[in-house]
Amino acid sequence: MRLGINLRGDLAKLQNDELASHFEKCLTYREWLASHAGDRANRWLYKSGLAMPFGRGPLHARICYRIMGLAYGGSWNGLNGRSLGDLFVLDCEIKDVVDEIKRREHAAQRHRTRR
Repeated sequence: MRLGINLRGDLAKLQNDELASHFEKCLTYREWLASHAGDRANRWLYKSGLAMPFGRGPLHARICYRIMGLAYGGSWNGLNGRSLGDLFVLDCEIKDVVDEIKRREHAAQRHRTRR
């Protein structure tokens, strides 16, 4: 599971099918964004993990991801969403969705064992 404080109540409110749809959209957009964000050298630094050594940080919330994305990935390229900061925010979103799916699976498993 995650280390940090979960402030993503918006994901907990989604139904399972809505969460799965959101996850698929994020993955599709990430595929495209990974090859278009930043320049080649910065993409390599990002991919290797050297550019973002602290991961998502202690507070798991979109606003925190945006602030860290700005610090890590430099300025966002206006409204077109093609910077490494945008890629960082999207990767954090994907990790949060995966954590929510795992949390639901764990809760369902606990519920089954209690019966």
